[in-house]
Parts: sequence; C-alpha cells; structure tokens
Amino acid sequence: MPSEVLFFSGVAIVLSAGGVLLGSLLAHRRRLGLLPLMGVLLASVTALTVITGPLGARSLAVVLAAVLWSAVLLTTVLLLGRLRPGLAIALGVVGGVVAIHASVIAFVAARFTATEAPREYALLWRPAVMTGGARDLGGPGGDAEMPLWARMSQDAGLLSLLLVMCSGVAVSYVVRRATLARSAKVLA
Repeated sequence: MPSEVLFFSGVAIVLSAGGVLLGSLLAHRRRLGLLPLMGVLLASVTALTVITGPLGARSLAVVLAAVLWSAVLLTTVLLLGRLRPGLAIALGVVGGVVAIHASVIAFVAARFTATEAPREYALLWRPAVMTGGARDLGGPGGDAEMPLWARMSQDAGLLSLLLVMCSGVAVSYVVRRATLARSAKVLA
C-alpha cells in the first residue's frame, strides 16, 4: 500500500474523530436543532469546496454532491434518535459512509463523462478520490495525461474530507443528544 494512501486514510480518521468530538460538544453545550445544524454543515461543505476550487461545471457538481450527502445523512440521523446508543452509532457509521459514497459518486458522475469515468467503476470512485487507493478505474489511459484517479481527486479537492468530518459531527450530535435526553428522563 503506497504511503499516500496511508497518509490520507489517517487524515480521514483524524478528521472523523475531530468531527465526532465537535458534534458531542455541540450536543452537550448548545441547544441547536438538527435541521439548522444540517443546514450549517451543508452550507459549510458547499462554500468551502466551491471556494477552494475552480468555478464552473465543478461548482454545480459540488452542489449536487453536497445536497445528496445532506439528504442521505439527514435521513440516517433522523432514524438514530430512537435507537439505543450502540445500535445508533453502528447505523450512523454505516449511514455516514453511504452518504459520503453516494456524494462522491454523484460528484464524479456530474463532473466527468461516461467515457472519461466509466460508470461500472463507480464503487471505486470514493477510495480513488479520498486516498488514491483505487487506481485502475477503466478510464482512457496514456502516458502523457494525468491518470483518472488523480484528476478526480484534484477536482474533488476538499469535498470528501469535509464530508467525512461533517458526517462525524452530525452523527455524534444526534447520538449524544439522544443519550442526554434519555439521561434527563431517568433523572426526572
């Protein structure tokens, strides 16, 4: 496994842990509703990703990806409040991964043509964009041009890492709020 794959995997884990910590702190100290929190996260992901990259067709792909991520993650976190903490964490992690995966697939499908990024390799796009872990994506090759996985990663920019962190914030926030609400009912 190349060292850059390990590096970016480590970065994703650190960002996820930071997001979980931030979500837990927000749930414990502030009274913020879920919808405003998801709105702030969606706006943050969209703004930071659009600002840090070239404008144009990429911006539309970023907005599409961020909206899809937000919709999938919101559906997931709405289910979490009713579950026991262990099950809620497991479902939150799975839902967060699905949301990130769907978002990256939407981004690449909107940004690249089917000739540039063959759709049968869609399940490999997230590892390619986030870490460079998947390199054979069936795209047109050539020694002179940049490989497809590198172009996808460069175009996505901060998108995937921001989604990892914000998914951790949202899932942690909802699980922690539900745990605090149960504790308050027991003490009352």
